[in-house]
Amino acid sequence: MLTYLGIKVGAARKKYDVKYPTMYSDKDMVFNCIQRAHQNTLEVYPQWLVFQTIAALVYPVAGSILGAIWVTSRFSYAWGYYTGDPAKRMNGAYGYIGYLGNGAHFGRRIGGGADKRKLIIKVSFFRRRMSGFLDGIRCGDCECNVDWGERRNAIASVAAGVLFFTGWWIIIDAAVKYPSEGEMHHAYHTCGVIATLAFLMINAVSNGQVRGDSYSDGCIGQTGARVWLFIGFMLAFGSLIASMWILFGGFVVPKKQDVYPGIAIFFQNAFIFFGGLVFKFGRTEDLWQ
Repeated sequence: MLTYLGIKVGAARKKYDVKYPTMYSDKDMVFNCIQRAHQNTLEVYPQWLVFQTIAALVYPVAGSILGAIWVTSRFSYAWGYYTGDPAKRMNGAYGYIGYLGNGAHFGRRIGGGADKRKLIIKVSFFRRRMSGFLDGIRCGDCECNVDWGERRNAIASVAAGVLFFTGWWIIIDAAVKYPSEGEMHHAYHTCGVIATLAFLMINAVSNGQVRGDSYSDGCIGQTGARVWLFIGFMLAFGSLIASMWILFGGFVVPKKQDVYPGIAIFFQNAFIFFGGLVFKFGRTEDLWQ
């Protein structure tokens, strides 16, 4: 969906001769409508992605149906906008059924009761599958077998550190190779900064705090921990999506001679994103001292 909308914007830039980095045209309303169809989808996509993921943990069938409704509505929204009449974008208004429907399921996940118990069970199962995959790794029948389960936290921490370091090493290499702002706009570094902030936020709270097993008093509490974690994942997804937009919208579609800065920005955010997931889900609190 996002790729399709991005390709339409790139084609419209050629057709209406709108050069980068100009976002909107002063002459062609149709181009502005095409641009807004893509931009609006990017603005709501991170929230929808979080709602969709969490709601589907307990109600996968309902979440899939509501998600399909929302994705379909974005095409209707865009095709209405492409006519040049902004009012026809409301052809995709039925997408609120999917968006708010998954949002309501998300609210019930956070609320408590039987739904919360279901969510905890499924998230715990997911975490065991994510964090327990190291238990099955063996070197064979030789004498060098290592109990990876006991070393899980150390291995996950090192792997996350390597991913995080690699992401920043790539972007530093690109910044040194392309120092001028014309080759690599300095504002593009914002994505990496936000991704790093999200990395810290996601791993600043434990799963015990999110479940309410750790404590229930204090200035944050269980609800505060959940909101903190939610914001962290929102920032992580947002920075990754923004890096993809920079790569394709700023380098690939305009067919720039050097696309390495865009690739570096994307891989920086991708490595930081996956490093955060490894550090969060690769470790287990049972081995904490």
